[in-house]
Amino acid sequence: MKENMTSTMICITDERDIPAEYRDTPIERLLLNHNLMLRPDRYERADMLVLMCMDNRQELRLPENSAFFVRNSGGTQNGVAFSISFAVAVAGIRYIAVIGHSDCMMVNLETRKKDFVEKLSERFMWDRAEAERHFMDMCAQFSKTDAADSVIAEVEFIRSQYPGVIAAPLFYSVEDHMLYLIGKDSYL
Repeated sequence: MKENMTSTMICITDERDIPAEYRDTPIERLLLNHNLMLRPDRYERADMLVLMCMDNRQELRLPENSAFFVRNSGGTQNGVAFSISFAVAVAGIRYIAVIGHSDCMMVNLETRKKDFVEKLSERFMWDRAEAERHFMDMCAQFSKTDAADSVIAEVEFIRSQYPGVIAAPLFYSVEDHMLYLIGKDSYL
């Protein structure tokens, strides 16, 4: 992940807010359906993949059958790369929305080590050393210092792996339940 990135959150409240790159695409449909609460149509086939965190506070308003969803800790491709490749290769997906969110528990994950180890060992009878080893093995893979920067890094990775696929960096605010486009000169 690049350090010292600065990003701007762009709230989409009108069709005119959509950058040209995403107009008339499933990304535009996602932003408009979710933020403007448009009455969604029903689709016969998904034409987009949404990669997002497993956090239960995120609920997207999308047309039925319009997207594949891949959710994991932190909304990264770690551990789900095959699912993404399958959607792109076999299902023909050409649009991927990578969605980070506010108040993500994977930000500064190392601060949760004590609680993680204690709960696994006390509640679930894990050997304490094994619980600690498990945390340490996974922490480097899922921890992030900034949720928006993590989304940008994931978008860069996806774009490098799947040329021609449109990957959009988005951010879900758990406070206002709106989707924001993460703006940075090279991403819009």
